This record gives sequence, structure tokens and C-alpha cells, in this order.
Amino acid sequence: MTEAPRRRSERARVAILDATNELLHAHGLEQLSIEAVAARAGVGKQTIYRWWPNRAVLVADALLERDDLGPAAPADTGDVFADLGRWAGHLAASLGSPRGAATLRMLTAAATDDEETSRRLHEKFSGPLQEQANARLAAASDLPATAAQRRNAVDAIIGFMVFRVLAHQQLTRRGATEMARSVLRGLQAG
Repeated sequence: MTEAPRRRSERARVAILDATNELLHAHGLEQLSIEAVAARAGVGKQTIYRWWPNRAVLVADALLERDDLGPAAPADTGDVFADLGRWAGHLAASLGSPRGAATLRMLTAAATDDEETSRRLHEKFSGPLQEQANARLAAASDLPATAAQRRNAVDAIIGFMVFRVLAHQQLTRRGATEMARSVLRGLQAG
């Protein structure tokens, strides 16, 4: 007897998250309201507020349900400078786009206010980015570095991009590629 309410709740949760993503795609963040999400999902506003304390956390949760938040892992062509430069350029193109920048700002704001959102943001976005780049650096035999140095290098590359987006500064593929190569030259120099 307790299974039916959970299934209804799960259906409502999925409908709310789907409606949020659909409305974001169709109208953008500025036009998204809890009322519009409730109407599209076929639920009451109180149902939304029962699970999400505010619009930012709802949007973050909907975005974090998607699997396309970051670029693919860096290729391994044998040239770590080219590989991580290309990867950083792809990430910059994604984060630097109007939609990517708005998404990053919303996720960051929601993660600041909600510990669970922060955990999920790391699990679904920042953690995989760090792991991908760290794995590529670890495979580079011509770039000896400790695990801590690799982590710091990756944090510098990603942090550069996140800072530029959050500060409303221009983020370009070229700038991110140059930053990645500069950081790698520092690692190479020891």
C-alpha cells in the first residue's frame, strides 16, 4: 500500500524536472517560474516547494539530472599539451556560451545555498572534469608531476574558466587553451 504514493511522487518529481528543463530550453531562465513549472508538470506549487526550497535549487536539480554537462574526456594523442589545450577549449566554448554561463551561474548560486546541490554538482560536473583531466596528465610520461601537482594544475585550468564566467568576463577557446598550455609549461619546468 505504501508503494503507490511513492510511484506517484516519483512520477511527479520526474514531471517537474522534465517541465523545468523544457521551460528552460524554450524560454530561458529569466522566464522560468514555479507557477509555469507547476502548470506544465500538472502539479500544485506546494508539491514543488515540498521538494525544492526555491527556484535556483529546482533548476540546479533539473540541470544535474542531465548527462551533457561537460565535454568528453581529453583525447590521448601522445601530446598532452595539445590534448588538454583542446579539452580546455571545448570546455570554454560550453561554459562561455550564453546558455552555459547562465547554467554555471545558476548551479553555483544553488550550490552555495544548498549542501545537497553542492554535493551533486561535484558528483556530476566538477568531479568528473577534474578526474578526466587528471587521468590525462597522469598518462603523460613526458610530464612528470606528483598527484598533488596534477590536481593543482587541473584546478588552475578549471578555476580560470569558472572565475571568468562568474565575474562576467569574456571566456574564449583561445584563452582557455593558452591557460592550459601555460599551466602545463609550469608543470614541465618543475
